[in-house]
Amino acid sequence: MSTRSDITDGIFSTTRKSGLVYTEELGWIDLGHAQGNDARMLKDKLDSESFSRYFEEYGEWYFPVSYHQEMAKKGRFPGYEFTFHTGVNTQVMVKACLSPESKARVALTIMYGTAIRFEAWQNSILFNWYTDSGFSAEDLVSDLVGFYRVFGKGPDPLWLAKPVSYETAIQIWDSHDPIGHYKNTTFSPLRFSLHPPMKHGEPVRKNLPAWLNYIKPFGQEYNNFFLNQFRNSPIDNFFSDRSRINHELYGSITLSNTKNYSDDPFERPMYFLLNPHQPHYVW
Repeated sequence: MSTRSDITDGIFSTTRKSGLVYTEELGWIDLGHAQGNDARMLKDKLDSESFSRYFEEYGEWYFPVSYHQEMAKKGRFPGYEFTFHTGVNTQVMVKACLSPESKARVALTIMYGTAIRFEAWQNSILFNWYTDSGFSAEDLVSDLVGFYRVFGKGPDPLWLAKPVSYETAIQIWDSHDPIGHYKNTTFSPLRFSLHPPMKHGEPVRKNLPAWLNYIKPFGQEYNNFFLNQFRNSPIDNFFSDRSRINHELYGSITLSNTKNYSDDPFERPMYFLLNPHQPHYVW
């Protein structure tokens, strides 16, 4: 949930790891999302191809990949401090020996689906009374910026986005309600007016610029490159709709003094699925 105090000067957009900047090309950008740390871990998994196995039924080698997005809330129980994590985890089996271009498209397809499912989870009735973060105007486009900073080529997209000064960003914020009130369910940016009177009018949706749109996610053809995973094996009919990717909701509890817990939620203590799916079998 972004607040006015998060706003920072655009000149620091490529050096600070957190904060909120306004850009002429992409609107508001959350620098935490735009770091691309999750995309970097995903790229490492795709590049390493660890635990590849040959699956005779498909005549191909596949390796497991997991990716998640989550939120966390600290709490206290008599004598203990703990953190509750909840989010969306996607587990797939990726075909080995793909080209770097194909791996980037695999990664974007996984990220797209997971991010939209996670924002919808945040925006659900369970959480929207507490936070306006679900589908906040800056979230998805910031995820995309982070992705391109890892998988893309050329200049840093944060510079190409033309970040503005702190003073201008404050004016834009103060001329509208908090940006969490403006919901954006796509990866296209919402841009607010940079010219007085700023408080008049709604933000305008713009198409993505070419430098943030040249890697394309897969559509239904994704199953030529990766499949849903079940028990460390690929399954091409996990759902009756074979184009559907499995994005699982999960919860996890860790003690606040837990050190270096795994980035994979499946390996955390007290992990549980909130709406578990099982493969669809046709007899």
